[in-house]
Amino acid sequence: MSNARKTLAAALAALALGLSIAATSSPAEARYGRNAALFGALAVGALAAGAIASGAYAAPADCYIERRAVTNRWGDIVGYRRVRVCD
Repeated sequence: MSNARKTLAAALAALALGLSIAATSSPAEARYGRNAALFGALAVGALAAGAIASGAYAAPADCYIERRAVTNRWGDIVGYRRVRVCD
């Protein structure tokens, strides 16, 4: 995963956790508890649906990972690296 995706995933997890904590109500504020819980559930559901939808478009179906040799300037193989190949 790239750093941007890791940051986005962490931010969404923190947002979901914050919304779930905010959705819980104390006995003095019980009249708002049902609405806050509904809002929190909808927000978490929307975030989950967005994560699933973005995962579907992560890479085209005709791409694959291939190992390719890395050579030095004399043509000797010094290692291998993973390369994404799309047809």
